[in-house]
Amino acid sequence: MSDEARNQILQMVQDGVVTAEQAQELLQALGSSSDNPSPDEPSPVLIGEVVQPEPPPDMDRFRRFWQYPFFIALSALLLAGLGLRSLYQSSEGTVTFWFFCLLNVFILLFVLTALAFMSRRSAWLHVRVKEKRGRRIAISLPLPMGLARWGINIARGFVPNKDQANLDVASEFLQAAQDDLRSSGAEPLMINVDDEDGDQVQVFIG
Repeated sequence: MSDEARNQILQMVQDGVVTAEQAQELLQALGSSSDNPSPDEPSPVLIGEVVQPEPPPDMDRFRRFWQYPFFIALSALLLAGLGLRSLYQSSEGTVTFWFFCLLNVFILLFVLTALAFMSRRSAWLHVRVKEKRGRRIAISLPLPMGLARWGINIARGFVPNKDQANLDVASEFLQAAQDDLRSSGAEPLMINVDDEDGDQVQVFIG
């Protein structure tokens, strides 16, 4: 019921045209009619954009990616080993400067090969960022849970106090995710974050 109709009824009461009880009945009748529109009236049409949810990333496909860095690092490790053997033989058993440099490269490649091999069972972290202005960012990388929690604990000493609570929540989430993902047939974990600036962030772990 519009304010104009209500004012007209009140004016009729003041003029003595209707009584207060009759005015009350009119107000109730007009209010019920406005709540229940006539079937002949067209219904309001809601116009908007239908947003289809994006499918989650294919976890199995990403888990197979450990093979690429592993075989690349292993091939480089074998080449470095052959180079060390050649330098050692050419120098007649003397440790030269170039032998020492290549030895450091060999150790680094060995560590990378071991890390790539261990990552075959690591969970993967997928981050999707949809900014308000339309730009999209996607990041995917293996996530060693224990190493990530260790990094978060170190980061707590370098952030303001107001942000430490967020890091604590992230650390607890990683611990819970690690426990859940160890079970057989576990589903990927997902977090949706809507920023105050209008940005949307999706985090998948699995």
